[in-house]
Amino acid sequence: MSVPPDVAARLPRLSRITALKSGRVRNQPIRIVWHDTPQADLLAQGLAAAEQRGRWRLEQIGLNGRDWPIGAPSPILAEAINVTGLEPSPPEALMPVAAFDGRAISVDLLRNGEPLTVRLLDGVLRGVTLEQRAARLQIAGTASGVIEFALDLADDLPLSVPRAALASEAIAAARAEDLQARRLGLPELLAEQTVSGAFARLTGHFADVMLYWGAEIAGGSEALEPVHQMRVAMRRLRSAISLFPAADDAVALQDLTRDLKTLTAVLGPARDWDVFCSQTGQAVGDAFTPEAPVARLLARAKRRRDEHYHTLRTYLNGPGYRKLMIRLAGFALSESWEMAAGAEAETIRCQPLAEFAATVLHRRLKRLLAAGDQIEHLEAEELHKIRLQAKRMRYAAELFGSLWQGKASRRFIRRLASLQECLGVLNDGAVATRLMTEIAGNGADRALAVGIVRGFMAGRSVVQREEIAHSWSRFRRSSPFWT
Repeated sequence: MSVPPDVAARLPRLSRITALKSGRVRNQPIRIVWHDTPQADLLAQGLAAAEQRGRWRLEQIGLNGRDWPIGAPSPILAEAINVTGLEPSPPEALMPVAAFDGRAISVDLLRNGEPLTVRLLDGVLRGVTLEQRAARLQIAGTASGVIEFALDLADDLPLSVPRAALASEAIAAARAEDLQARRLGLPELLAEQTVSGAFARLTGHFADVMLYWGAEIAGGSEALEPVHQMRVAMRRLRSAISLFPAADDAVALQDLTRDLKTLTAVLGPARDWDVFCSQTGQAVGDAFTPEAPVARLLARAKRRRDEHYHTLRTYLNGPGYRKLMIRLAGFALSESWEMAAGAEAETIRCQPLAEFAATVLHRRLKRLLAAGDQIEHLEAEELHKIRLQAKRMRYAAELFGSLWQGKASRRFIRRLASLQECLGVLNDGAVATRLMTEIAGNGADRALAVGIVRGFMAGRSVVQREEIAHSWSRFRRSSPFWT
């Protein structure tokens, strides 16, 4: 867990810790020095060579093709009494690039009959010209015990799931660079994985992506991409959870679902106003440049967008979001699936992953194709339902597509994306109409501007129906890549 340095000193004296002590407090100095070549060869491979008290270890600080649970310390790939004993052997000419100097304070606890060990690293990150306070809290015990205790502590202190390893934070700070994302985009599933292992990889991956983009937004980024990518990651996460019905029985899902709905409530409006200001509103403004009422309407839209960004940042910097990410860190484990009860869960867990994925994909495709041949003549409400089915189908195809490498899967997803985009234009019109009701008020010029936006989108939807028909026809000719 990341701990603000200004509150780290309070941790050992916190009542939630002192009341559970089952042993003496251990306090010792700690110094870790990370090494790399002048060309940063190890960093390029997602690795760092760390020296501590005369012993060396090779740490994973990037993905490097290995599973790495969100919030967990850096995996140690090798240890030796000297750097030449590490395997794989690091490059020659290593030099110190960053260090951590401080104290390691440890204490054993007994909580609800379960042993826990809490270890606080409190000190300073150092580079050639750097000195920066840093603190991390490590909690060891059963997965459920660790998560529950972390949530307890989060009631008193602003703890958060770290988005990078301590080594990554130190090296980035020493190099005056931004922290690199551990995970972005889509994960790759392997056919030999178990169903529960695939569940853990998918949910853990998207939780990590959300953590990265959430920090970008909370830090004050005004770019459109962080909000867009965070919402995409959250939607993929929710889709991944829905693909594994046995996980619905996990007790942790109830609190998680509630927290995700809260995030959706603040993230969705910010993204909707982003789309309107940068796409729909921009197109309307270009088409009606001389119209002063339209310009004033777009200015009000920009102010509304800024208001929602402020609301979103307030949430991302608050305790609700921190607790959401702690819960996600616990949920993104195979254990959250293994705790699900019932014969159905056991049956699904025993299935080969490709067989399970094919069943899910076939079911979703059947629901989508039930719309029939000519969907372009359907009412907007029915097209909206098809858009949602297409979105669910695309998420499932993207999540499981790596199990079937080749042109067939890429073509299927590409055509599905084209269909979803065409249907999305109609949805953008519906969203724009709803947004206009938020800023519409009294006055002829405002009514005129709102009417222009609505009329513009209505005219666009007429043309779009031809594109929908073409995309639907092409998609229906696509063969399922999983058969």
